[in-house]
Amino acid sequence: MAHRVLGAAAGLLILLASILAFVVPLGRSGGVRIPLGLGLILAGAQAYIGMNLAQWSGIPLVMVGHLVMGFVSIVLINQAVLAVSPGIPPQAPAPVLLLLARTCEWLLLAVVFLGGWVSATGAGLACPDFPTCRGVPLPDADYAGLIGGLFNPEVDPRLFLAPSALAALHVLHRTLGGVLLVLLTGLSFGVTSNPKVPALSRMGLGLNGLIFLTVVVAFALVQRHLPMALGALHVFVAIITLVWVGRIRQGLIVSERASSAIEGAGETPSSPLSSGVPAPSTGSVAERLRSQLGKTRGGLMSFLQGRGAVDRAFMEDLEAQLLMADLGVTATQEIIAHLSDNLEREELSDRETLRARLRAHLRDLILPVSQPLVVPAEVRPYVILVVGVNGVGKTTTIGKLAKRLQQRGLSVMLAAGDTFRAAAVEQLEAWGERNEVPVIAQHTGADSASVIYDALEAAKARKVDVLIADTAGRLHNKSNLMEELSKVKRIMARLDPSAPHEVLLVLDGGTGQNAVNQARQFHEAVGLTGLVLTKLDGTAKGGVLFALARQFGIPIRFIGIGESIDDLRDFDADEFIAALFDEEAGSTLH
Repeated sequence: MAHRVLGAAAGLLILLASILAFVVPLGRSGGVRIPLGLGLILAGAQAYIGMNLAQWSGIPLVMVGHLVMGFVSIVLINQAVLAVSPGIPPQAPAPVLLLLARTCEWLLLAVVFLGGWVSATGAGLACPDFPTCRGVPLPDADYAGLIGGLFNPEVDPRLFLAPSALAALHVLHRTLGGVLLVLLTGLSFGVTSNPKVPALSRMGLGLNGLIFLTVVVAFALVQRHLPMALGALHVFVAIITLVWVGRIRQGLIVSERASSAIEGAGETPSSPLSSGVPAPSTGSVAERLRSQLGKTRGGLMSFLQGRGAVDRAFMEDLEAQLLMADLGVTATQEIIAHLSDNLEREELSDRETLRARLRAHLRDLILPVSQPLVVPAEVRPYVILVVGVNGVGKTTTIGKLAKRLQQRGLSVMLAAGDTFRAAAVEQLEAWGERNEVPVIAQHTGADSASVIYDALEAAKARKVDVLIADTAGRLHNKSNLMEELSKVKRIMARLDPSAPHEVLLVLDGGTGQNAVNQARQFHEAVGLTGLVLTKLDGTAKGGVLFALARQFGIPIRFIGIGESIDDLRDFDADEFIAALFDEEAGSTLH
């Protein structure tokens, strides 16, 4: 009775899902409607067989067909779910793995068919030992007699099949099951170790567990003489395995389609970067740095040009200029006090002397935070968590950083943890395609912590040198959003207590004192270890760099001085000061 109730409930749910597929926009596609439609037909067929099973109970084909239709229905429902929310990002094509996954699915259905036949004929006890049958690996059995027993509509199969035929059926089920386990093991190893499909590594590990559980349950079934509970568990494990392989197969199909789309277009997939990342800039680093910092230099230093007495009015103008350049009140007052206290009276008539003193003091402010990012050789994978509000260039910075690390000879993987902003995943995948680095991603709206956890697992399995994790842009004054970042750190610590090894905050150099507020809030939430200042080429308020150095002392790892992929530079205090004061200097930016 319970079987009928559950079957009826499942049928009603499939019917409801089929109706919704024609109503809800998300389900209006062949990938959803066709599997649900076929599933509804199979559910109807199962219901019809179930109502007439009493009069057909002697026909093994009917009983086995009823079981197999249930498994196929599960495959179709799983396919419809994956069509709506695949949960597996596009990866590089792996046609051999895709063929293997499809083979495993069909072979698993064949093993289910044989298992149902074994149950229908009572052949489960024909081989009371394991892994041999009646003491030998392959006993003499009537394999030809199986066909007649399967299609005989008149005779009870328990009376028709001789013991030798029952043994043949049991051996056939075991043999095909053994072949299936070998293929499943190959599939598991393939998706766990293949660098083309890093996002499937966790699925491969799960498949390993299912294979082990299948062997244990099969052995226990024979040793315990087929108890009902173990039989039910055997069927349940087969269902989970079928669904699991289906999800792996779907991920590999997505890989094939993504590859075909790229080859068909002849270029990188369309994305926010579809216009292409600008080509590398020409000219030396020092020249480009001086050029890109022109606005910052003009905002800070134009008032120092010319000659004249450095009187009180001039010092007030200097203070105003420093404040407008966003050095902040604290840093500005400290600079003015330092200059006033250390300039001799006779030096107050020489602006060049004042300029030199100002230069020296600004250098002293930022020299302690001039600490480029170092990736220790003993830490693998080295995890970099990138945070920041929307619009600061966070994803672009990640793409450029990946390129820089590759130039150092490090292997890189990206985690698309920004699952909320539209096209964020596609943008990061475009950078991954350009830099030829794997990107671990899920669908929009997925849990960011889960994505980054999967990426860390994949990075460990692939022995990747550096994992760079993107996060959703968030307002620094929203405590609930900031708490999500803390959650990401806690989740990562489950796999690696020391992760993340670097927490980089990306700041827009043109936002002024708001950047200081952002740094304060993010530092309190996740403990920043490094800063990246972008867009310094487009603002006259680059003085915020000095304010950040003065207030927090957090190392400034990189600065963005242009749109080129090579315009993310290691921050060097001496080079920055030289460019700011428009001086010739040997390039020390790397």
